[in-house]
Amino acid sequence: GRPSAPSLFPLVSCGTSENTELYSVGCLAVDFLPEAMTFTWSNYANQSVASGISNYPLALAKGLYTAASQLTLPLVEGKSQQPFYCRAQHNEGDRYLAISNPGPGHVEAPSEVSVHPPSRDDFEGPYRNSTVLCRVVSSRRQPVEVQWLKNGVRQEHGVTTRGPAADGRGAYVTDSGLSVSEAEWDAGVVFTCKAEAEMRNTSKGIECGFERPQETEIATKVVPPAFADIFIDKVAKLTCRVLNLPNVEGLTISWRKETDQELETKTSPRVLQPNGLYSVDGVATVCADEWDKGDVYTCRVSHPDLVFPVEERLQKKNDANAKAPSVYVFPPAPEQLSLREAATVSCLVKSFNPPDLLVRWLRNGEPVAVGDYVTLPPAPEGPSSHLYFTYSALSVAGEDWAAGNVYTCLVGHEKLPLQVAQKSVDKSSGKPTSVNDEEDLHNLWTTASTFIVLFILSLFYSATVTLIKVR
Repeated sequence: GRPSAPSLFPLVSCGTSENTELYSVGCLAVDFLPEAMTFTWSNYANQSVASGISNYPLALAKGLYTAASQLTLPLVEGKSQQPFYCRAQHNEGDRYLAISNPGPGHVEAPSEVSVHPPSRDDFEGPYRNSTVLCRVVSSRRQPVEVQWLKNGVRQEHGVTTRGPAADGRGAYVTDSGLSVSEAEWDAGVVFTCKAEAEMRNTSKGIECGFERPQETEIATKVVPPAFADIFIDKVAKLTCRVLNLPNVEGLTISWRKETDQELETKTSPRVLQPNGLYSVDGVATVCADEWDKGDVYTCRVSHPDLVFPVEERLQKKNDANAKAPSVYVFPPAPEQLSLREAATVSCLVKSFNPPDLLVRWLRNGEPVAVGDYVTLPPAPEGPSSHLYFTYSALSVAGEDWAAGNVYTCLVGHEKLPLQVAQKSVDKSSGKPTSVNDEEDLHNLWTTASTFIVLFILSLFYSATVTLIKVR
């Protein structure tokens, strides 16, 4: 038969009159091939459960296998840790299932916070995005505030939270998801869910148990402000990141100006790194004008494990090769429109420096959801070039394009007049708008086509490598 991943179903035992002090749940895996498969269990907090597990022999029917695993714990221990998560690891794909026993013997438990990694299958989609999930189970019906952090930095975009909703067992469930890209996940970015004074972390290194070099020395690095913060909020955020902390007791992070004026510094909660140590950010906010004129700022870090305090300086660098970008938009290809399915509107941004910039899409003047488009990280235009390019692709429904909606590529860059430029395209224009007169349109399309082909090839290569890794 053809190889097939298992399908999972819950098995729940409510106990018997002879034994009401035990908590038991089971996991049934059916219709899988080949027979090699492994069950693992974890509790509501995503902590591995190793005791009380019984795995039953395989059964073969109609060329496919069936297997079952049972988890048995003392009643109080089981009730306080549910829901449990059964994971079936198989060559054709891993499967997860949340299982709870609604039987008698209710035990009041504190709010349960669990975080679950993204599905690798989702990364195979056109936008290479998936979702990290966070679940909060509480005995209270009040709304729960869920915060997401990426490497310790608060995330506002790409967050979807639903609930609380009754689960039928006297508790209320709040689910929150954070959209993540395949590049972020593969790079080992640590995602943190914070709720009910609890924090849970996940990353590729944590979930997959990668062996990484154990960097044990405390390190400090300063991170310049992102252009997006300067453009949107008109402030510059200075970040001092302390890495490889065994603990945060006694840690102090402070920023000061060149004039020795102390700046208000906010310290983020600790974030677990893939190597098992912690990182903490100290962030100070200054006026964008002060940052742009080249003021010098110093971060000072002290910790009991450091012999002497560490200081790092940060100042905006003025690049002699700085240049504003050229922006071009292109309508969907006629061949794609003929399929009457999704259409792709393209934006080519080229010949700019520094590489930090902002790309957003608008539909009839309204912002488009980040998940509807994908933007390549800026890359040099050549081996020895000081200029960069990027490419952004927006997926729109064929009927939306046919309806005459106007799609605008908005680009922010520090060297642009007013730091922003935008170009629009719609069905009636039939061609990209506001193309520079001095550049030949044919050559522009040739350049854009080259970038698009390279972009598609990079996605194909990434998908192939991912497939090989999964296999």
